[in-house]
Amino acid sequence: MLKPFEFQFRLRDHFKKQDKTWKWFSEVKVKNEQSEEFKAGLLQNTYRLDPSSESNIYTLLEEAKKKLGIIIPVTIYQSQSSQASNAGIIFIENEAHLVLSGPIMRLLEDKELLALIAHELSHVLLYTIDSGDFEVTSRIINAIGNDYRSEEAFTETSRLFSLFTELYCDIGAYQVCGSSDVVISTLVKIETGLDKISAENYLKQADEILEKIEKGSLGDSHPESFIRAKCIALYAEKGAESFKEISEIILGKQGLFTLNIFSREEIYETTRELIHLLMKPKWMQSEHNKAHYQQYFREFKTDSNAMLTPALKEKLLSGNNSLKDYYAYVMLDFALSDAEISEPASGLVLDLAEQMELQEPLAKVFKKELNLSDKKFNEYSKNAATALNNILESEQEKSY
Repeated sequence: MLKPFEFQFRLRDHFKKQDKTWKWFSEVKVKNEQSEEFKAGLLQNTYRLDPSSESNIYTLLEEAKKKLGIIIPVTIYQSQSSQASNAGIIFIENEAHLVLSGPIMRLLEDKELLALIAHELSHVLLYTIDSGDFEVTSRIINAIGNDYRSEEAFTETSRLFSLFTELYCDIGAYQVCGSSDVVISTLVKIETGLDKISAENYLKQADEILEKIEKGSLGDSHPESFIRAKCIALYAEKGAESFKEISEIILGKQGLFTLNIFSREEIYETTRELIHLLMKPKWMQSEHNKAHYQQYFREFKTDSNAMLTPALKEKLLSGNNSLKDYYAYVMLDFALSDAEISEPASGLVLDLAEQMELQEPLAKVFKKELNLSDKKFNEYSKNAATALNNILESEQEKSY
């Protein structure tokens, strides 16, 4: 049976630790209350397809059910209200309702309809494994992510969980129809409304766009259709061994403005490690710097064992430019927070930044915030290095 991705397991485990929240969303009466509106409006807004008159699509349905191991009854409907090509499924009380919208039955060939049906049935598969844990997880993160009062990290977590879910279902569709090209053409036809698609050409386009995004030229967010097409092709090539690579593509490089609840915690801890490194020298532990430390973390602590390890350096460099700029600003903060030691403190952070390979973003923020030209910045750096050396020579203290 197809297993969910690590991110989905991690989010499930995160919410299961929150007993009250998990219990509330797990209760059957809550599920039933949330589905009543759908059940009431379904027959009013759709045309129910009858197996006797629409035998072809029900034959495809049975084929997909058999290959996925799904035994519950499924009814298919055509939406009367939406003109856009799409499909959706809802699982209620051990039966599923598949709703098609727009001219999707005319747009897709039989093999693509099979892939579409298998994709939607894979939602049912995901939401029934592990006693329905992932269905509960989905409702929790969607409820939080869609609340305007929620932090952006929860909104991003909801988006990622949804994308992993769609990809899980794409893989389910691939396992049923046996062709990544069919799954990709189905996806792109629904997205574009075109009746003829070249999966090969779309994959080339996906590779091109993802390469540009990786270089930072098109922002932080990956277009979901490109991600899904690329990941389907990877799964077709490598099977379950592709899951790690697929997860890296979906999550992308960490960015300051696209943190999820897990990456936010990781950045929090990396910031703590960085500040401990900056505050390791005794002369950096002035009252001003201690007070500034407490703007980041409530309780002031030092770490005499703080080191610029390869692991810390990798974490500092693993994010995109926005995150590197953030770390540069953290270092700038501690370079300037105490005016009495700002010169040697600047020398310290500039030296550390060079070792961290963050000298470019740090130089950029120094020039911007202190309004320094290239020439003035070079003079500033030299004076800062001299001041740092004078402190080290006078106090015989190792900085790091």
